Amino acid sequence: MDIIAIDDISTLDAIELFRDAEWFDTQKNALNGKVLCNLFYEPSTRTSASFYSAMSKQGGSVIPIDSVSYSSVTKGEDLEDTIRTVATYADIIVLRHPEVGSAKIAAEVSDVPVINAGDGNGEHPTQTLLDAYTIWKHYATPQDDSYRVFDALHITLMGDLKNGRTVHSLVKFLDRFPVYFHFVCPKEYMLPKDITDAMIGDWNHTEDLADHAEHTDVLYMTRVQKERGSDFEYGLTKENVELFKDDMIVMHPLPRNDELPKWFDDDPRAKYFEQMANGLVIRQSLLRTILVGK
Repeated sequence: MDIIAIDDISTLDAIELFRDAEWFDTQKNALNGKVLCNLFYEPSTRTSASFYSAMSKQGGSVIPIDSVSYSSVTKGEDLEDTIRTVATYADIIVLRHPEVGSAKIAAEVSDVPVINAGDGNGEHPTQTLLDAYTIWKHYATPQDDSYRVFDALHITLMGDLKNGRTVHSLVKFLDRFPVYFHFVCPKEYMLPKDITDAMIGDWNHTEDLADHAEHTDVLYMTRVQKERGSDFEYGLTKENVELFKDDMIVMHPLPRNDELPKWFDDDPRAKYFEQMANGLVIRQSLLRTILVGK
């Protein structure tokens, strides 16, 4: 089972992962004897470390290739040959690569499952799982912990929506539910047209968060992707925060820059550190499901 795009995960499978995530955290030897290869062509802190921890906590082992500058890539080896090589040694590959479509290419030549940990400005499906899990945990109740949790939420996404791959996957996933989307960014950094053309839910675009701050249930912020040519400034302000509802939440996939000020960190609506922690249990759940089943 490869996880290349968020569409590779059904809604029911995602909800099952959410329900099982905390339980999987107690299964200390579930992946004993299994080997994961972290193959990262781009820098990573949270994704790389959380997959490493998720595997180790369940008794598995990790081949850490977190900088291909120390691999045969520097000798001219192409992606396909690298994948064929590490698939010989590992039971599953987690791949981050700067080119869109690289994970799909890897899956086509790999004899073991491939998980896309980010392909350029394409997708980042496991980030979407932990993001959706964070929303689900906040709004679910013991009486209603199903996919209906997302219904009628106002989801505001703000920042570099053109190049932010976490946003691309998250929109595709949440668009399965009757939610309302508000996109906040300069028009030239709006979501790619192929994504908005495929959406079935209601959405609008503005350049000012104040237009939707009062009725936002989830504010999902992203940094400006300067490494992909983006160049603009924006940020969360105290004036924005004064408009927020008491029970809304603010999320960010991290790393952050000036757009998310540290003075907001102690606000109970700040969920980005909890969001980060959720990445571990979700990836534990996902690895066990792929490698050994339930």
